[in-house]
Amino acid sequence: MPSTIVPMPVMPAPEPAGSIFLIGTCVILAAILLWWAVGGERQRRGWIMPLIFAGTALSAVMIEPIYDNTLLYWYPDENNLAFFRGYERTIPWFVPLGYAWFFGSSAYLVWRVIESGASASRIWQLFVATVFVDWLAVSICEWLELSAFYGNQPFHIFGSPLWFSFCDATGGFVLGAALALFVPHLPGAKRLWLMLLPSFTYASTLGSTTAPVSLALNSGWSTPTVWAAGAATMALCMVAIHVIAQMSERRRP
Repeated sequence: MPSTIVPMPVMPAPEPAGSIFLIGTCVILAAILLWWAVGGERQRRGWIMPLIFAGTALSAVMIEPIYDNTLLYWYPDENNLAFFRGYERTIPWFVPLGYAWFFGSSAYLVWRVIESGASASRIWQLFVATVFVDWLAVSICEWLELSAFYGNQPFHIFGSPLWFSFCDATGGFVLGAALALFVPHLPGAKRLWLMLLPSFTYASTLGSTTAPVSLALNSGWSTPTVWAAGAATMALCMVAIHVIAQMSERRRP
């Protein structure tokens, strides 16, 4: 039988695009943490935000190379901005830092919204907005050739594949829902456990929701079947968001 393994593109990292993207990532991360430090958020909710940020960055180290392989995602092998190399992927610095501000911020926002008892429609509005921001960020990486998907990707029409942004956004929402459940039971120093929570929630969410696409991409299935798998992946994401929306509804006054 012919091999179903699709070769990963090999090319050096483009400059100065990589440095500009890294600086932009650092500016966004610093701005969010500055808002937390000088505003009233630190007094009201303590160190939850930086703990979640650190935890999401840690999850990038453990998770990113694995899912890059299963979902056919590449980074330039020769990269002056490399943070580490694992599982045949060279991961640049802007990946863990991007995890921190994007997944950490979206989860933190979802947690606060659930706490306030937001309506289901509000949860869905936030989900759509998060999907768009993720799609734009990943698409910019692809347009600048900093990283990209390859192979027979479904819903890869313009920019990055839409199915992946559904999964990314869902990962942040599941973490936010987990915060709503766990934080009340983690007073004081016990909140340090929050640094491990993102690795559990994001890994499990990405593993479960991307299973149809991952199976299709790595099995040499036909294009219609791969697209059906992409649709199934997005449907799984929407099931998770529906449950989170109902969870928030039940907290309404």
